[in-house]
Amino acid sequence: MKRLIFVVALMVRSIYAKTLFFTDQDFDEIQYMNLSVNPCDDFYEYTCGNFQNAHPLQDNEELIDYFTLLESSLTKIGNDILKNEISTTDPVALQKAKAAYQACVSEDLLDTVHLINPEIQVIEQYNGFPILGANNLENESFGWNEIADLASEFGISIFFTPVLTYDTLNASRNVLRISTDPMEIPTQFRPMLSQTYEEAIEKSFIVKANQKEKLTSYKVEVSAMEILLRQLVLKMKKTLGSSRSDSVLYDSVANVYSFLTGISNGGYIDENATIGAITDDPYAISVTLKQLNEWTIQNFGDTIQLDWVEYVKRLLQYTYVDVDENFLVLHPNGLNQTLYGILNWVRMNDIEIVKSAALLRAFTYTAADSDSETRNYFETFLNSSGKIIFPRWEYCSRKIMDSTGTLSLGLAVAYDYQLNQFDKTKLEKVAELISNIQTNFKVMIEESDWMDDTSKAAAQIKANNIINLLGFPEFILKQDLLDHFYDNLEITTWNHYSNAKKIRAFQQSYTLNMISERNRYAWEKSPFDVNAYYNRQNNRIIFPIAMLNPIFFRGSLNELDYGRFGMIIAHEITHGFDGQGYLYNPDGVIKPWWGNETKENFSNRIQCFIDQYSNYSIPEINATLSGSGSLNENIADNGGLRNAYGTFKKLFNSTNDVYNISGYQVTQEQLFFVGYGTMWCNSESISYLNSLVNTCNTTSSCHARASMRVNGVVSNMEEFGEAFGCPTGSAMNPTIKCKLW
Repeated sequence: MKRLIFVVALMVRSIYAKTLFFTDQDFDEIQYMNLSVNPCDDFYEYTCGNFQNAHPLQDNEELIDYFTLLESSLTKIGNDILKNEISTTDPVALQKAKAAYQACVSEDLLDTVHLINPEIQVIEQYNGFPILGANNLENESFGWNEIADLASEFGISIFFTPVLTYDTLNASRNVLRISTDPMEIPTQFRPMLSQTYEEAIEKSFIVKANQKEKLTSYKVEVSAMEILLRQLVLKMKKTLGSSRSDSVLYDSVANVYSFLTGISNGGYIDENATIGAITDDPYAISVTLKQLNEWTIQNFGDTIQLDWVEYVKRLLQYTYVDVDENFLVLHPNGLNQTLYGILNWVRMNDIEIVKSAALLRAFTYTAADSDSETRNYFETFLNSSGKIIFPRWEYCSRKIMDSTGTLSLGLAVAYDYQLNQFDKTKLEKVAELISNIQTNFKVMIEESDWMDDTSKAAAQIKANNIINLLGFPEFILKQDLLDHFYDNLEITTWNHYSNAKKIRAFQQSYTLNMISERNRYAWEKSPFDVNAYYNRQNNRIIFPIAMLNPIFFRGSLNELDYGRFGMIIAHEITHGFDGQGYLYNPDGVIKPWWGNETKENFSNRIQCFIDQYSNYSIPEINATLSGSGSLNENIADNGGLRNAYGTFKKLFNSTNDVYNISGYQVTQEQLFFVGYGTMWCNSESISYLNSLVNTCNTTSSCHARASMRVNGVVSNMEEFGEAFGCPTGSAMNPTIKCKLW
């Protein structure tokens, strides 16, 4: 009967409308819909019910959705660009990208005599690999300065992680943050499902021995990471020689692995330790390197040889940043605990363990870029860690395109992509779409009944001050500027190990170089990153060119474009006005601008979302997600679709057209919501769902499950119930609806 109500509602409307006919090619997502389901009962199943049948998960795959499918499609396009012959007419930047690809993809070249065991050159450069017992440790010189040299040369974290962050009290200044964990990435439109190998490496230390593999040759059960470390050490033994037996080396590797696990856990602090404050000002946002030096001497005396000025100079040696004793470092709560734990842990361990751990840290990060023996060891580790092993062409393409992470040679590939593979008229269309969505959001601010007038006025200023970075940095359109960007990046067509090291260092130095100047217009993400980002500290949204492709944006049908990319735009805008966004003023400085009455009204309204999303179950694993953990994303989803729909109706409300897609008929309003629903179709593994639950229940920055993001949002909109004729009280048209924006 409910299904009949839906059909009748459509038929009555169609009497007064013209019918527009489309084929499956115009809306190929129809193949994933399950039209036997009543949209009023389960809209996600209605729009995505057959997606899993069409895209079943393969071994080690955790998630397939339109983001991962588009990422794969763009990788093939990038590969077509990179495998073309190097031409003198190419920008020098593109020549470098193609050269890097050639060196990476040529496995025969990787195994030529002079490129086998590239790790040996690193060992010689840093005067030995003490785990083999070949060095006189009394004369060994390897301290914090050498650790910084190794970290900056390879562009990796060794014991500390240096990252760029923003001075939350000064809109013109950035600062360096030194931590044991990477800085939280900007808010994203979707959960981060990193396909990088680095993630597997990090998890091996963070979750020690979660997954174990028994090797009969070793006769003991050890973790996959420890096996990898053993294999790398034995490989170095074959080349360099060592009087130590394999069993002794295994014990040494176990010590190194325990040491690195201790680093990931924050080092060691004795329960009776008294740790002095770095500064007498408990509210200090930053401290100087001079203060860090004084604090280190105060807590460790001469037992630790660490000059923070020299250490940071070496970390930033590939940037243009000037470092002296007045150089500022972020001072979050507990910085003294963080630094003490790591410094104390390093101090407690022998130099043999510390130096060997530092070198092995570099070797694990570069294992995929080494010779075939090391790569085989690394692929075995990846299999044990449940990670996908990309074919060589795909690994090389993703690496050079910067499919994830910060910028390196991806801009060179983007130059060719936007020139020869992309319809640049989309940029104008999307810019207009962004403008329309922002304009309507400002109307929503004025129409809100929970904000006082002062808060509304401040919200309007912030909305007007949002910066949108669209597509790619404009400078890549000019060859001379693009080439200049890569002046200091030397690439060869034959030495991939060296290229990979330089590319990684380039990525890190590019980001850290921004410490010198805060630029709200600076790009931090690759144009090929299939995601959208809002950064609260800069009140800035990034829409990479990757997102300007189907399914997210077609540029040919407004109903779909507003239901999808319009919602994405509005979602990111809303983040500036959610439970964290209200803490930041229009320039990205922490200065709350809501009045007390507005904050109280906000708290009362968000409880509805917390309760709603906490009540959704995940039957496959008999679990629920924390509505608090996903709160800000749920606010953005709900406000985003409401904004996109309101904008769409104001601009295109004159038509009563009915769309006939190979016999499937929908109204204009229905197609808008169907466009939104189909955007979230996915296939999920049990491990992905478990990880999602864990993230939502332990952090405040997770996303709800895709089906919840669809059903949760549409069930809060009266317009959806009206469009599909859903009876009041049905699953998708409940009597209680949550609304903020």
